[in-house]
Amino acid sequence: MHNQIFKYSRNEEGHFVVTLSVGKIAREFGLEGERIEDILLEDAARLMPLFEKAYSGQVVDYESQRDGRVFHTILSPVHIDGIVREVIGSCMEITERKQIEQQLLEAQELYSSLVEDTLIGVYIAFVEQEGFVYVNPRLADMFGYTQEEMVTMTAAELAVPEGRDTIIEHQRLRLEGDRRNLHYPFRGLCKDGRVIDVEVLQKTSMYKGKPAVIGILQDVTERKQAEEMVRKSELLSVVGQMAAGVAHEIRNPLTSLKGFVQLLQTHGGKQEYFSIMLSELNRIEFIISEFLVLAKPQAVVHRLCEIKPLLDHIIALAKTHAIMKNVQIITQYEPNLPCINAEENQIKQVFLNLLKNAIEAMPNGGEVRVTVRREQQTIVISFRDEGCGIPEDRLAKLGEPFYTTKETGTGLGLMVSFKIISHHGGTISVDSKVGVGTTFEVRLPVP
Repeated sequence: MHNQIFKYSRNEEGHFVVTLSVGKIAREFGLEGERIEDILLEDAARLMPLFEKAYSGQVVDYESQRDGRVFHTILSPVHIDGIVREVIGSCMEITERKQIEQQLLEAQELYSSLVEDTLIGVYIAFVEQEGFVYVNPRLADMFGYTQEEMVTMTAAELAVPEGRDTIIEHQRLRLEGDRRNLHYPFRGLCKDGRVIDVEVLQKTSMYKGKPAVIGILQDVTERKQAEEMVRKSELLSVVGQMAAGVAHEIRNPLTSLKGFVQLLQTHGGKQEYFSIMLSELNRIEFIISEFLVLAKPQAVVHRLCEIKPLLDHIIALAKTHAIMKNVQIITQYEPNLPCINAEENQIKQVFLNLLKNAIEAMPNGGEVRVTVRREQQTIVISFRDEGCGIPEDRLAKLGEPFYTTKETGTGLGLMVSFKIISHHGGTISVDSKVGVGTTFEVRLPVP
């Protein structure tokens, strides 16, 4: 050990002088007879008050450095007849211990940056027991729990009910000795009921002497949404290209055919047949018009529009249809709503489509609530019905061409609505619960 025992006292000139020095450090530096301030060198200004303090009767300890080495010193006063006559010091070199402490500190900082402060969820779980041994703050935050709550849970509890069997199966394979690295997705269930898309990568290792699973989880919900937007955009492009050709090829003869039917109708004939023919031709014309909206951007002129009169006009148009379906339309508008910058007819088309869908979702009658509110720089228009609701697996497909929840629908109405609102810098979101109803929310920017 590199240590030293020494004594010092005050000489007649008032200086502290080393009177005894034994040990390896003493042999290295030859301290006996030296003045303390000469030994301390550049540390004298900082340490001399401590030597004074020890000589006044208090035990003192401190750390110092010399030639790149670190020493720990304890100064203990010696009282004779109630007066401090000298001070005994013990000095030990702690350079190696300090280096180890620094390495531990750096390792802890590295661990903190890699695990505690990372943007990816990290967990550890023993293979032979349920539940987590450790979860990092990001993983707890991802699911809305505290770290303390999560270490009392199992991995299966973080998945939606229909996805838990997959996680339980992975755990069973681990117990049977499967040590392969696993990479799989699952749908996570948060504490507040939100569902998120998660990807897991896990491997088997040893932790505290036991086989354990170390895993990382990443929330890929936004990435999935972006991929879905790209997919729908590509689908829109394909439909648009197809629509341009189909619509122009059949629209002209369709117009002629419709004119002849109307002419025949005025000159007699079986009235019911003509009515059916006209009805079907009108439907074909409507579908073609929807195709044309998708096919290419229309020349539109945006201007400032007031939401309330625009909605009132749409509701007036739909009122007869609502009465026939035994549906009551209830409105609730926030006062002093700002205008929106929009092409009025296109926005009317969207609102009418959403309102008709809400009415037709309730074959046995009910209420449709139309509400408008402002959220910062956004106007939110909500259409809520009390219909049968839409299952979660079908919600994601709304807005795709030819996908509809109605027996006689084409799916193009919603697709056109999504495109119109997107071109206005807004969004349409859907929230639905089976047996409760559906809410469509249109968000449009305030200029």
